[in-house]
Amino acid sequence: MHRQHHPLLMFYSRITHRLLLLGESKRWAAGGMAMMGLWCILLCGCSTQSAKWANVTYHNTTCHYNIWWNGNESLKTGKKKLLTAAADDYTQLLPVEPLGSRDQARSINPEMDRAVEKGIKGIKKHSIYLNGEEHVPYIKECYLLTAYATFYKQDYAATENTCQILITQFHGTHAADEGAVLLARCMTREKRYSEAEATLDQLVVRLDNKEFSSQQKDKLYLAMVEATVPQQKYKKAVEFIHLGIQSTRSRQVKARLTFLLAQIYQGLDRRSVAAKYYHQVIIYGPPYIMEFNARLGEASCADLGHTDLPKLEKQLDAMLRDRKNQEFKDQIYYAKGMMYLGVKDAQRACDNLRLSVAAARMNQAQRGKSALKLGEVLYDVYEDYDQAQLYYDTAIQCLTPDYPDYASIKRRSDMLTALASYTRQYQRADSLLAMADMPEAERNKLIQAKIDTLNAREARAKEQALLAQVAAASKAQQNTLKGDWYFYNTNTVQKGQQAFQKNWGMRPLEDNWFLSNKPNFGELLPYDNVQQADIVASNTDTSSTSSEPKVDASNPNDPHNHAYYLRELPTTQHARDSLDTLIASNLLGAAYLYYDGVHNIPRALECYHRLATDFTSYPEAVQTFYMLYRIYDRQGNTPQANYYRDMVLMGFPDSDFANLIRDNEYYKELLRRENIVEQTYEEMYAYFIEHSFSTVITIADQALELYPGHPLLLKFRYYKALSQNALGNRSDAITTLTQLLATTQRSDTIYGLAQQQVQFISMDSTERAIRDERREFDRQSRAQSSRRTSEQEAIAESPSAELPPEAQVYRYRKGQPFYVIILVDDRRVKATELQYKLTDFNTLYYANTGYRVNAMLFTDTTQMLTVHKFSSEEDALGYYHHLFQPESPLNALAAGSYTVFAISTQNYATFFTRKDPDAYNLYFKKYHLKEP
Repeated sequence: MHRQHHPLLMFYSRITHRLLLLGESKRWAAGGMAMMGLWCILLCGCSTQSAKWANVTYHNTTCHYNIWWNGNESLKTGKKKLLTAAADDYTQLLPVEPLGSRDQARSINPEMDRAVEKGIKGIKKHSIYLNGEEHVPYIKECYLLTAYATFYKQDYAATENTCQILITQFHGTHAADEGAVLLARCMTREKRYSEAEATLDQLVVRLDNKEFSSQQKDKLYLAMVEATVPQQKYKKAVEFIHLGIQSTRSRQVKARLTFLLAQIYQGLDRRSVAAKYYHQVIIYGPPYIMEFNARLGEASCADLGHTDLPKLEKQLDAMLRDRKNQEFKDQIYYAKGMMYLGVKDAQRACDNLRLSVAAARMNQAQRGKSALKLGEVLYDVYEDYDQAQLYYDTAIQCLTPDYPDYASIKRRSDMLTALASYTRQYQRADSLLAMADMPEAERNKLIQAKIDTLNAREARAKEQALLAQVAAASKAQQNTLKGDWYFYNTNTVQKGQQAFQKNWGMRPLEDNWFLSNKPNFGELLPYDNVQQADIVASNTDTSSTSSEPKVDASNPNDPHNHAYYLRELPTTQHARDSLDTLIASNLLGAAYLYYDGVHNIPRALECYHRLATDFTSYPEAVQTFYMLYRIYDRQGNTPQANYYRDMVLMGFPDSDFANLIRDNEYYKELLRRENIVEQTYEEMYAYFIEHSFSTVITIADQALELYPGHPLLLKFRYYKALSQNALGNRSDAITTLTQLLATTQRSDTIYGLAQQQVQFISMDSTERAIRDERREFDRQSRAQSSRRTSEQEAIAESPSAELPPEAQVYRYRKGQPFYVIILVDDRRVKATELQYKLTDFNTLYYANTGYRVNAMLFTDTTQMLTVHKFSSEEDALGYYHHLFQPESPLNALAAGSYTVFAISTQNYATFFTRKDPDAYNLYFKKYHLKEP
């Protein structure tokens, strides 16, 4: 049927002709002709094999309104949903556009999949691509729609492919330029910062030469900011932030860029400039949370030259009192702390930073930031390294490895931890010696004061706990009274009864229930102090009948007892000498960290001078004199340097330290000897593994003679003792181990090993036989398991012996397909219903993947649901983590009624045969979730 003979066309033609014959107005006739023309376009423009005007108009209009518009609405809905889920972390530099985590990106899969579907549909059905040219304008918008949808899904490989098509197929159009910018953004997200920056630099040159669409310059500027900020190229970033603010029309984008600009200047310690931009953010009228943080930022950038301190204090105090800011108290205290730092009031800054750390129970990012800043102040201003270590430790626990300068923060934290270990040990030893030298009466008085302080602290804690209970009960009652009457709510009534019984015990329902001595109540007059005192005493006795813990006066492990504080006091000369040795070694370690780690020379000199004065008979003396020589020599204090140089040269002429003073190149000899010692140790250990115990003893004796004072000598002694015991010389082995224990600190790992060996060697033959039998059984079990696992194919990584034998049967190989397994308790969960819900979940969030769900019986009480098949471990783990998000159907199940894990196709058969989920879970957590 030819189009010119279409019945509808003939119908409209007849109507138009009849209107003219009937004498109707020309307007009606013209309308009829227009209608006929529209139908001509619709019917004649369906073909995609011709680029005639009618074809192009039809396909462009249909693509725009029927397909692209719906897909774009879905894209906007997904972006809005992602913006809600991806809350900004104001403790770090704000991203130019919040894109959220991988889990948050998965939550918008339905919207983005629909957008992709619409974009692809528009391209397939309406593209007229002839002679190397696309004739339908909205096809490039469909490509952009698909590219942005995959970008927000964080499927950057798919986005890059689509962008490459845009760049090559639509060169010279705004879509190609936008695709080039989006391609660079993908590189940034994949941390290919240099490549992204180079790409954007070329686009900026094209923009300057008017070869780039001016409509896309705001996107270009923002993409450049995204690429330069992570590289800390702040000068270039600031330039493009200003350009981005000028080019965008969105006040929200302007506010975000201005806030980022303020953060950059604050990080560069240009406080007054940062405060100006924080104030500018407020003018743009941003959302409340950004305005709130901008006000805090403005306050935290206070300085002596540009600050109205009373006004800022008043503002922050008002924010603290505002009930809607209760959850933000940690941030307000932090801002106050930074404000006081800016005006050089370190004490008030520390006070507010401590309050911030205490208030940030739920906000770990803020807790880490506040603890870090407090640690820095204690370190730099007060030189209180012991307290600084505590806050650095808190910061490391709260901050993530992607935090700026995390590596240097971690190094300082580790150094402070080592320093605190030294200082606390020698301070504790000093305290024990000082307490031992006290007169008995004074010592008892001091101990009693400690016990009284402890009792008072516990009493305050009980009182605070009671007040918290009363406040919670009162709050519950208030919440209940808003709706139903208090006594209609069984939960609040039960809580009230429990709180009452805990405080008052079981009381009958009668008048004056709170009095134990009721007959005397009538005698209680306002001025009858005697009877009043009796009643109070009676009530006190009654309330104390609750389960109060009683102090055991004979228990030396009870801090309420005097014996607790006397148990470690040195009572013999040997104990005092041991403490002196401990003090000397820890003083030396602390002194070196003060010198080389903290770079606090006065503190280092304090430690070294104490060593040089009080511990000259200890082995550490020569190193002490040498370090004092080096410090004074570098300070230019020649008399002191010469004094300690002579102490080394005359007192220890054959020592390495004396040779270092005589020959500046002697350190090379020390390095060579260090390598020799390590090689000797490796050689001795190899002989030990081969059971050549006589050779081990010979090598150990030679090392003990040739390398006195070397740290590895502890291991030489240890393996010498083991070899002596293996040859049957038990008494010699015990002697060697005893010498080792006498020269080793308790904190050293080898100390515990040596103690265990002494206990083992001292056992009688029966005990040793039983222990040997157990060890042989364990060895055979491990060997049997090893033989089973060795039958597997070559693997990329072998399971560690830290796993039990039943978990070592699973193997790790890269490049395997994966399943996700869900085991459910058949008595508590209907597997078929969960299967349908998982299928709907996959249809909604993984529409383009084709994942399927199968259910089968695993044991008589357990059903197994298998989601398959994932092409890689990464995809399977992504799905695994998504199952724990709020939109997952598993959230409706009771805790403990299901188990989830990912498993490779290689391990699946082993798992299904053994049916031991606990064993596989150990393997899964260690090798796939990377849990320690």
